This record gives sequence, structure tokens and C-alpha cells, in this order.
Amino acid sequence: MSVFIMHSDHTKVQQAADKLRQALTDQGLRVDTVSPSTASSSPISTAPYKLVCVISEFKGLWKPQIPAEMDSLLRRATRLEGKRGVAFVIPGLGSSRALRVLMAHLESQGMMVEDFGTLGGVRQILATAERLGRLV
Repeated sequence: MSVFIMHSDHTKVQQAADKLRQALTDQGLRVDTVSPSTASSSPISTAPYKLVCVISEFKGLWKPQIPAEMDSLLRRATRLEGKRGVAFVIPGLGSSRALRVLMAHLESQGMMVEDFGTLGGVRQILATAERLGRLV
């Protein structure tokens, strides 16, 4: 089984994505990651993956927004229709609203968001990896 992690270039997000990738790899899953800095300008196919995970930071308290580079990365992703997905943000003030914005963006592209939340400490990431392992 394989998991595809799309994450932004923010340092906290990169650290959380690396810890999540390592925890999923320890469960015997094949994990690939992509960020705006490592992706080329060509479309990104999600066809070979069973689960797509999106991790992002956000800006704004009352009306949170995901970064523009993350938005363009998600728009370049192809074959998301009907794909199982999970959405995560870094915890902070307004994170629940930011999750709603991120999930709405994913669902507008046809993805079925099956899990969501915030990724903070190592314990929380390990518990999330266990849940994701059951989804795959």
C-alpha cells in the first residue's frame, strides 16, 4: 500500500511531514512526499496512491488561508477525484477554521476527506500514523 504526502515548505510542516513519513514507513507502507520546492511545474499524478495526505500551515485568524504555493501544488495534482484523503494543519489560533478551508479545497477537487486534524507533537503524529495505517 502507498501513501502520498503533499506538504508546504514551512519548517514546522516539513518536520511534521518527515516524522509522519517515518512513522508510516515503520508500519511497512510505501510513502512518497512532495512540496512546492521539490515539485516541478508539470502535473503531479496521484493515481498510484491509495491515500493522499495534505499538510499545510495557514495565515489569518478570522479568515484563514492556505499559502498560494500550496494552492498551486494542489491544483497541479491530477486524478484526485474519488481519492481517499486526509487534511492536517499545524496547531495554532484559528486552526479549526483553517482545517475547514483546506478540506473544502480538497473536496472541491473531488477528494473524499476521511480524516483531519492538527499535527503538533511527536505523540500526536505517531497516533495519527496509526490511524492512517488503518485507513490504508
